[in-house]
Amino acid sequence: MAKDYYSNLGVSKNASAEEIKEAYKRLAKQYHPDVSKEKDAEEKFKAISEAYKVLSDPQKRQNYDQFGDAAERFSGFSGFEGFTHSEFDFSDLFGDNGFGDAFRDLFGQGFSGAQQRQRTGSARGQDIGVNMSVSFEEAVHGATKEFMLEHETVCTKCMGERTDEKDGKQKCTTCHGSGVQQSTQRTFFGVISTSTTCGKCRGEGTIITKPCQKCSGRGKEKTREKVSVKIPAGIDTGYRLRLTGHGNAGKNGGQTGDLYVLVFVEPHKEFKRDHDDIFMEAPLSFSQATLGGKIEVQTINGTAKVTVPPGTQTGVIFRLREEGVKNFRTGKTGDQYVKVILRTPEKLSKKQKELFDELGKEEGKKGKNKGFLGF
Repeated sequence: MAKDYYSNLGVSKNASAEEIKEAYKRLAKQYHPDVSKEKDAEEKFKAISEAYKVLSDPQKRQNYDQFGDAAERFSGFSGFEGFTHSEFDFSDLFGDNGFGDAFRDLFGQGFSGAQQRQRTGSARGQDIGVNMSVSFEEAVHGATKEFMLEHETVCTKCMGERTDEKDGKQKCTTCHGSGVQQSTQRTFFGVISTSTTCGKCRGEGTIITKPCQKCSGRGKEKTREKVSVKIPAGIDTGYRLRLTGHGNAGKNGGQTGDLYVLVFVEPHKEFKRDHDDIFMEAPLSFSQATLGGKIEVQTINGTAKVTVPPGTQTGVIFRLREEGVKNFRTGKTGDQYVKVILRTPEKLSKKQKELFDELGKEEGKKGKNKGFLGF
């Protein structure tokens, strides 16, 4: 029999995300097995939880609206698997009744590994970031860069244990090594057992009595090491590269953080870049502009010839196809645009002066309204 998730939550098919969330909160308060006295409370709680898991996810909701709950066609959904803290905040569910802390601890057990990680005191290391400047050519063609990085690594003496003595760590006498303190609380729902992080050992379950002398009991030390990073060809200013596991060391065996490299591309004396296209200016002599011909221009791949038609004016832009930057995501190559600028000679030889005098006389014969080059 097909499942009607909208009916399970008591909302319409056009319900907003906020309406779905509010409906789930209301029903979860009513049917949670640790709260409700109804015989079928557990089954109802699973049904509304399954419904919320699907309808609160836009992609899963779209699939459900289109295909129903048919498993073979319902891409992205694998049935009710329970909630984690990342999917729903149970402290928000009961916070307005004054039992936020109690229910947060209660519901955290059995639904995810977050509380267990807190009990052992393990934590992921911090991510760190550095800025890196690369030349225009390195950004276009790619490169491998090396730099010195200072970050926190696991202490080489105690190996992260915070003590290098056999008897340097003792079981916490307050929580008896569990990292949590149990307590009970009477509410109008009944007697509720809660677990809180031990205040003495901060959830680690042990107390360091003889700290490692090298790291002062931190389990980590400052290290400088050479790091190599590959700059992809076609990268531009503002791109961020991620080096997994090159951040700061975690706590008590926790995962090492990541390193993020923010790239800045240095300006080029001739080229200007706009996305994957390159722009530049090239000088053009009077004879080249008048008579036409080919001029040689620099590109990021070497040199190229540009055909200049006779009578070309200053400011005309020529396009060189696929002489720009190759996009490292799409694989497509941009173009290069060359703007020609008519160059006025500052010093003339005797022969050049004679030629220009002849040119001026010739223009005078053709009419006073003609341009300098007779155009």
